[in-house]
Amino acid sequence: MRDEPRDNGNGHDSHSPSWPTSNTPTPYEIFDQAKSAPYSKKTFYELVKLYHPDRHHHTSHLHGTISHTAKLERYRLVVAANDILSDPAKRRAYDLYGSGWGGKDDMHNNYREADKAWRSRPGSAAYNGTWEDWERWYEQQRADGKKQDPLYMSNGMFVASIVMFVLIGGWGQASRAGSHGMHLIEMQEKKDSHIGEDMWKRKKEKAYLTREGRVENFLRQREGWAQSPVNDSHMPR
Repeated sequence: MRDEPRDNGNGHDSHSPSWPTSNTPTPYEIFDQAKSAPYSKKTFYELVKLYHPDRHHHTSHLHGTISHTAKLERYRLVVAANDILSDPAKRRAYDLYGSGWGGKDDMHNNYREADKAWRSRPGSAAYNGTWEDWERWYEQQRADGKKQDPLYMSNGMFVASIVMFVLIGGWGQASRAGSHGMHLIEMQEKKDSHIGEDMWKRKKEKAYLTREGRVENFLRQREGWAQSPVNDSHMPR
């Protein structure tokens, strides 16, 4: 329902937007549009021309006995309604929660109402202040069948996981063992080759030594004289 604008015959548009008759109009009622309709600023511009403080003197014939304070309040509501409906995010917040409408304390009021609804809801944990309170609350939840069932892994999946871990671990151990074994074999081959070369070298040296030379060679090996040169005087001529 809207108040119809008045025309005193001075040539002003008699089709100017009217004001809702509700004491607490919504943004949609102020702009006379459906909630699902896209927002158009046409009505907003028309209402601003009617209720802007600078135009009160020129539009007094359209408002009858409406006080200056009431006109200012209507202007404030027009601006606030436009601010909500022209912004998609604010419009959605208003549609869902009534946010941004109802005065500067509307968000605080919405919070208080939501908190009150939560506290008054059956089974609410709002008044749980001690450990015993929480224990009773959990017991009540279980009694009401609201306890969440634990999630378990199937036996087949569990066995498959174990087998996979064993195979991965075994493959890693086998790789390390194989690498270590190859390293040992390589070291042993080098050692055998070195020993063989050393024996051949000594055998060759002894073949050309006299008896005294063989004694000196023994002492050289026994007492760490391995780096000493062989005495050519003991070589057979």
